[in-house]
Amino acid sequence: MRRSGRKDASRHRSAECRQIAHLLPALTDADFPAAEAERVGRHLAACTRCRDEADAYVKLAEALKEAVPPKPALPEGAEIVARIRAGEGRRAPRRLPHWSLFPALAAAALLVLGGLRLQSHLTTGSRPAWRVERVAGTPRCDAKPLPPVGRWRVGEWLETDAVSKAKVAVANIGQVHVAPNTRVRLVATRADRHQMELARGTLEATVSAPPRLFFVATPSATAVDLGCAYRLEVDDAGSGLLRVTSGWVALTWGGRESLVPAGARCETRPGVGPGTPCFEDAAPALRRALAQLDFENGGATALATVLAEADTPDTLTLWHLLARVAEPERAAVYDRLAALVPPPPGVTRDGALRLDSRMLSLWRASLQDFW
Repeated sequence: MRRSGRKDASRHRSAECRQIAHLLPALTDADFPAAEAERVGRHLAACTRCRDEADAYVKLAEALKEAVPPKPALPEGAEIVARIRAGEGRRAPRRLPHWSLFPALAAAALLVLGGLRLQSHLTTGSRPAWRVERVAGTPRCDAKPLPPVGRWRVGEWLETDAVSKAKVAVANIGQVHVAPNTRVRLVATRADRHQMELARGTLEATVSAPPRLFFVATPSATAVDLGCAYRLEVDDAGSGLLRVTSGWVALTWGGRESLVPAGARCETRPGVGPGTPCFEDAAPALRRALAQLDFENGGATALATVLAEADTPDTLTLWHLLARVAEPERAAVYDRLAALVPPPPGVTRDGALRLDSRMLSLWRASLQDFW
């Protein structure tokens, strides 16, 4: 919900937002209950305003954790020190209630955070950066040898040769392992979007965050994190291969989207975008025919092989194919898909064949139990 004005903003927050707001300050606690964390995560995935507030709490906690408190300035002179120690001319200080310290602590926290931001501005030219570690060999960051631990700033390329590796902390939401012979650039890092560009090579990403916060662009598709772990490879021609080990990843390009769950894979090609996902343990004949269908104009022969080889888990592939094959062939895909897993109530043959988005979403929801 957009803010119509600061004065009345709190009146327009939903009851769920107000409940979640009370939990946000405790997000960084190690013993934050798992059930509450799951509830907060679902809400933050849908509410931009609460997600921004949560990000602010996390950044403040990190700043306070890393900051070193300054030493207090003491009065000079032996006589003053002696009087202080002796308590001369001083009244016993009145003990303040603990709640009265909150404004002072908040002010101190803001000063620390402001100081850290100023220091970052002066030392990095106001460009945000991620922490990067040298794992093996001599990776290069911004064309310079990477120290054991360094900073990777927006706009810089991180490169590894045949024997070097690196590990990157993706803000506060995950990490990326950069394999040998890889070239990758940091594109953006902010509260609502963290993005890299993989020109070639291999990376392995593990992200724990609300969906659609972490993106990796390649020459043939963009990997959109939906809360997952995955391996992404790009060859010198720009073709890619995604393998998901946990959660989900969406591969997008030019309005085309492939949803890839754990245990599945999906190839990409420049000028075509993502192909049709399939599971790693799908029949080899199905995988070969699918590659022909997606990238080699395999036509009716390749489609017939896919339909003949498909089993219940392969409804992942068939559901995607409904919208990708020509209309005359769509009926055959529907019939095979319905034979493996009948459509749920609310989904009709005619609606599916005309690609009714609501019906396709309903069917996908019922199919996901088999994926």
